[in-house]
Amino acid sequence: MSVRIICPKCNAVINWNGSDKVALCRLCGTKYSMHPKQSRPEVLMPPVGRGQTDLLTIPNSNEVRGRAILRSYIPKNWKYISGSSPDRYDAVSNPLVPAVAYNSPDGEITVIYKGEAFYKHIDYTPQTAYLQNRLDDILVNRNNPTFLRFRSYVPAANYCDAVVQELKLRTLSVVKEEHADNTEKQRQREILESFRQKGFTDGSAEWIRRTYSGINDRGRKMLVTVETRIISLLRNSVVQVPQFGGFFGMGMMPTMTAQQRVERFWDSHYEMVLITPEERYQEGYAEFERINNSIRILPAMGQIRSEILAVVNNSLNQMAVDNMNSMNRRSQIIADTNAYTSNIQHQMISDNAASHNRVANLQSEAIRGVNTYYTNDNRVVEASTAYDHVYQNTQYPNVFAAQEGHSLEFGVDFEELNQTNGDY
Repeated sequence: MSVRIICPKCNAVINWNGSDKVALCRLCGTKYSMHPKQSRPEVLMPPVGRGQTDLLTIPNSNEVRGRAILRSYIPKNWKYISGSSPDRYDAVSNPLVPAVAYNSPDGEITVIYKGEAFYKHIDYTPQTAYLQNRLDDILVNRNNPTFLRFRSYVPAANYCDAVVQELKLRTLSVVKEEHADNTEKQRQREILESFRQKGFTDGSAEWIRRTYSGINDRGRKMLVTVETRIISLLRNSVVQVPQFGGFFGMGMMPTMTAQQRVERFWDSHYEMVLITPEERYQEGYAEFERINNSIRILPAMGQIRSEILAVVNNSLNQMAVDNMNSMNRRSQIIADTNAYTSNIQHQMISDNAASHNRVANLQSEAIRGVNTYYTNDNRVVEASTAYDHVYQNTQYPNVFAAQEGHSLEFGVDFEELNQTNGDY
């Protein structure tokens, strides 16, 4: 595919084929080093299982389409669908959660795998509960959860209960429960050590497999096995928190300060679910175990998640910057409003005091029978109300003249003064 590029040197059009490592401007002769996009070989998934391990991708995701992100054994002739799953609890750190659903040829047995999802623990408060309920109302019919969900740490048994309850079976009961053996405990130690290398200070792991009995909507008795591994983690973090130092005028002026805090995170390492009629449980469980033992997330998954998280974090950082700028603008508006209001109040007080002074001065003049005048050298002089005009000598500022009736011309040595009207 040809790409049109403008030569920075002469502004001519260069037609680059998208694969050559050098693009030549035919007008000025300048050569430019190009970096063609590396094409990845597409993963072609078989339409049904072949009784072997195959590479899987997520065909409905633009970021992953054609790229192998996991491998899994697929039972022969079983239908399967791979994709990305909406996160059950939040999406703060889970922009892509891989999932695969496997179905027997007759559709009676289903195995569901869901990949790792990482969470930040948020304590339950009335405020977070209110926000959660509001978001649930908004997102009830959406496939993609918001990046602002609130959920607290969920123990492994409770996690399994939440999963099986989504199937809406009646008369649910636990018929079997298994816990970690030595092999699983060793695996947990390895996982916790990998988290410590990433900066987490402490952690614990819990593995459980629960089998439930229930009745589906057709009255058939079903068995459901749910398996998961939950990792609980602690990490010392520096967080920015708002501090409100008091009131300034009509609003509070917040400042952001850094605080050390121990934060809790948790990780649902994976989720495996088997759904089968009771009489076919052994058949389904055998395939469940083969899939469970074979499925592996490939390194490309970590790279894809990092790419998506980089975009998400940049967006969140920009939102934080915009929010801080908004707070600064709000604070400045409050300060400007308070300053303007204060100036108006001071001016009103000053005008009121001046008005009182004028009234008092006029009353004093009336009682004493005088008028006051401004001199040319910024003084105030008094003259009897019998005089209609008062003049000041320009050569001798202390020499004045007064006149009744119409004004007369005293010559260039005298200038008529203006009456103060009590404003002095």
